[in-house]
Amino acid sequence: MNCLRFRIPRFLPVSVLLLVSFAINVHSADLTLLSEGKSTYQIVTPDTPPTPELASCLEQTARLLQAAFKANGADVAIISESKRVPSQPALLLGNTAFAKQNSVDVTTLTDWSYIHKAVGKDIIIAGHDHASSVKPDAGNARRREWDRTGTAKAAADFARTYMGVRFLFPDLPGYTQVSAHSKNDLLASPSIEFLSMKAITVPDTLNTHKAPLLRINSSHPAGGSFYDLAHNRFPRVNALYGSHTWDRAVPAEKYMDAHPEYFALINGERMKDKARPQYCLSNPDVQELIYQDLVNQVEAGYDYVDLGQPDGYRECQCEACAKLWDTGGDWSEKIWILNRRTAERLLKSHPKARVTMMSYILTATPPKTFKAFPANTSVMLTGTNEEDIAPWRSYEIPGGFTGYVYNWCPNLGSRYTPMRTPQYVEAQVKRLAAGRIQALYRDGPGQLFGLEGPVYYTMGRMFDDPDHNAAKDLIPEFCDAAFGKASPIMRTFYDQLYDAIMLYSDHLGTRNNLWTYQPLEGRKRKTVRDPFQLLAFLYHPELLASLEANLIQAEKLADNAKIKARLSLVRTEFDYIRHLARVIHLYQAFTVQPDEASRDRLLNAIDARNAFIEALYPKKGEKRAEVRWEQVFFPFPGHDANHLRLAHDGYQEPFANTCLNWDTKAMRRAPLPGKKRISVAATSTPATLDGPEWKHVATQTLTVAPPFNQAPRNTTLQMLHDKTNLYVRMTCELPPDGKTTFSPQRRDLDLSNQESVEVYLSPAAEREISYRFMAGAHAKTGWDAAAGFITDVMDPRHGRDDATWNGEWTHQPEVDVSKKQWRTLITIPFKTLGVAGPTPGTTWRANFARNHQLVRSMMDRAIWSSAIGNTNMNDRSIFGEIVFE
Repeated sequence: MNCLRFRIPRFLPVSVLLLVSFAINVHSADLTLLSEGKSTYQIVTPDTPPTPELASCLEQTARLLQAAFKANGADVAIISESKRVPSQPALLLGNTAFAKQNSVDVTTLTDWSYIHKAVGKDIIIAGHDHASSVKPDAGNARRREWDRTGTAKAAADFARTYMGVRFLFPDLPGYTQVSAHSKNDLLASPSIEFLSMKAITVPDTLNTHKAPLLRINSSHPAGGSFYDLAHNRFPRVNALYGSHTWDRAVPAEKYMDAHPEYFALINGERMKDKARPQYCLSNPDVQELIYQDLVNQVEAGYDYVDLGQPDGYRECQCEACAKLWDTGGDWSEKIWILNRRTAERLLKSHPKARVTMMSYILTATPPKTFKAFPANTSVMLTGTNEEDIAPWRSYEIPGGFTGYVYNWCPNLGSRYTPMRTPQYVEAQVKRLAAGRIQALYRDGPGQLFGLEGPVYYTMGRMFDDPDHNAAKDLIPEFCDAAFGKASPIMRTFYDQLYDAIMLYSDHLGTRNNLWTYQPLEGRKRKTVRDPFQLLAFLYHPELLASLEANLIQAEKLADNAKIKARLSLVRTEFDYIRHLARVIHLYQAFTVQPDEASRDRLLNAIDARNAFIEALYPKKGEKRAEVRWEQVFFPFPGHDANHLRLAHDGYQEPFANTCLNWDTKAMRRAPLPGKKRISVAATSTPATLDGPEWKHVATQTLTVAPPFNQAPRNTTLQMLHDKTNLYVRMTCELPPDGKTTFSPQRRDLDLSNQESVEVYLSPAAEREISYRFMAGAHAKTGWDAAAGFITDVMDPRHGRDDATWNGEWTHQPEVDVSKKQWRTLITIPFKTLGVAGPTPGTTWRANFARNHQLVRSMMDRAIWSSAIGNTNMNDRSIFGEIVFE
C-alpha cells in the first residue's frame, strides 16, 4: 500500500461539518429559548436511564442547562419525560422516547459523538450514555473505569454554543463523573461563567451530528467533569491505553522463581531482577502468556487492549532468540512480528476487540518485513511530531494512531512553572488532527490553572474545530469570561508571560526540535542540562516586576467574588514563581561575589520562600481563606511542602541539591566549599594499603556536606598511579560509639545509603563517558556503573549511571577498631576505563565522596570537590581535577 489507511467511522469530514455549520447559519427562523429573563421551556430527562449512576449524571446535566437559564433570570423546571407539560416546548436530554420517535438512535453514536436536533420547538440533546462493561474486579483503584456520559458532552457543547456558558477551570476533582455536581452550586462556582444573555436562540433547522476528533484524551489524574467533556478531555471507557504490558502478562513475582527460562538470558545467566524483568521472546510459554493476557483483558470487559514491551528493554541472548523468525540481531523486528501474530490470534478468537501496539524506542521505527497490520490494530506513537508520524504513511493501519503528548511532563523548568504557550498548543492540535490521531494520553496532566488556564482552554477548544478556531480568538474568549473588567490587563499579563517562555515552550521543551542537538562529535545532548539556570533566564527581574504590576492592577478591577477567586489562584501561582526566581537570582549574585552580605540576602530569600510554601498548607485546626472552588488547585493534590520546595529529584528536575533546599541554619555556619585539584604521584611498584609509597603523598580532606546530622567525621584522600593502575586510598573516621562491623552486600547494590566511599572518574575530555565506583567497609561490598554509553535520549538510563555496566577493579577495606576508622585501597586498571596509562601532565575530571551511615537510616555525607550549595556527587559540573605526575 502507498497510503495510510484508517477505519474511523466516528469521524465526519470537516467539509461535512462545515456544511452543517453553514446550514445552521442560513435559517428561516430562530427558536427562542429565553428572552428578557423569561422562558417557556422545560428540561426533560429520560424516564428509564440505563443505571442509577447515569440517572444522576443526566440529572446534573439538566442542572447545568437550568443554571444557564437561571443566570439570565428564568426559572426552568427539570422533569422526567412522562411528566412533561405537553403545551410547553422542551430541551430533551439523552435517550428519551421522543428522541427515538424522531429517528435519534443513541446506540448508533460511537464514542463521544452526539446529536443536537430541533423538532418543531423541541430540541433533542443526546449522546450515548452507557455503563462501563469492565468487570468491577478488573479496575485499577487509582484509575477508575468510566461510564460513557455522552449526553453531558452534548449538553456542555450546547450550553457553550447557544447559552453563553464558559467552562474555564475544572469543576470537579479528578476521578469523578458529572454526577458529583450534586454537591456543587454551579452558579456560584468560579470554574464556570454564565455570560449575560438578553436572548437565547437556536436555529429552527438545527440538526447537528458531531463526532469529536478524539475518543480518549486523558492523563493522571483522569477527569470526567463538565470542564473535561467541554474541552474534549475524555476518560477511557472500556479501554486500556498503550503501555508496557509484558510484565502484566508474565509477572516476575509469579514466574521468575518457578520458571527462570521465561526471562532473558544475559551474560550467561537468567535474569533475577524482579523489579525490572526482561523476557525470553522465543519461549512459547511467554508468547502464550502475552496472548492470554489480552484475552483476559477482553473478557474482563475491555474493548481496547494494549500490547507493548518493557521499558529499558534488554535483549535475551539465548540461541533460540537469536534465530527467532530469521531476524538476526534486529530486535525491533522480532517484537513487531510477535505483536502482529498476537493481534492476529486475538482477531480470530475475539473479532470485536481492538489492540493498540506500542511504538517505543526499539519499536519506534516501523516494521521492515510487513506493511499491513491486522484489522483490529492501532499503533500508539510515543511521539506525535511530524517526524514521528511521517515514517508510517506507507503502512496500512486499520485502527489508525493513538499517541502521547509531553506538554506537561516535568519539563526542565519544574512542574510548578508554566510550560507551554497558546500558539504551541494551537499548532499541535492542528498537527494531531491532520495526522488523524484518535486518542491521546497527556504525559503530565497540566495542573497550573492560574498561569496556564488560557493554554488549557485553547487546547480544548482547538479540538472543537482545528481548521477555524485560533488562539488569537480563544485567549480573549477566556479572559473576557474569567476576568470581566480586568480582562484587558490580564490579556497583557498572559501575553508577557507566554512571550517570556516561548523559546522554552516551543523549542526547548520535551520532544521539541531543540530538546536535543547533535554536537560536532559524539552523541546527542540535551540542549538544557541545567534547568536551574534556565529558570533564571526565563523569569528575569524585569519580567517579574511587570507581571506584578499587571496583576495588582487586575486585582483592583475585580468586582465580584468569582473573579476575585480566579485572580487569587493566579496570584498564588505567580508568587510561587516570584519566590523561586528571587532565590535563583540571588544565588547567581552570591556566586559572583560570595561574601557574607550576599550570602545572607540569599539565605533570607530561601527562608522567605520556605515560609510562603508552608503557609500554603494550613495547620491542623486552621481554615483556608474562603474561596468557592470545588477543589484546591495549588498546591497540586498529593504534593506536600517538600514537593514544592523541589526537594526530590525527578525526571528533568534536578533541583534537590541546589540552594533551593539548603539548610539555611547550617549554611550560615558552614565554610564555603569549592572545586578542588590534586596531584597523582607516580610509583614504580604496585601500591598496597600500608606501603611506604604513601609516605610523601599529598593528603586532602573531604568537605562535609549539609545537612549535618552529627558531629562531622573526617575523611581523607590520597592517590597514586603506575603504568597500569590508578590507586585511591581513603581513610574514614568513625564515631567513638559507632559500629565497627559491616556486613557484605550483593554486587551492584547501590551503596549510597550504606557506609561507603565513592570514586567518580571522567578520564577523557572529548568523550562524555564517566565511571563510578562505590566501595563499602566490607571486602564483599562493591558497586560500579558507567554513564554515557546509552545513546537513546528516550531511554530512562540516558545520561544516568547504568549499573548494568561491570568493570574490573578491586578494593581492600580494613577496619581499625582501636583508631576508630576504616580505610580502603581502591585499585582501578586503566584498561577498565578504556584509556592508556596517562603521561605526566595528563588531567582528568573526578570526584570523591563518603557516605557515613548513622542510626535510623540517617546519613552524613562528605565530598571532595563541590560548588557553593551544590554537593551532588552526580553533578559533573562540580568535578575537580586530578593531575598525573
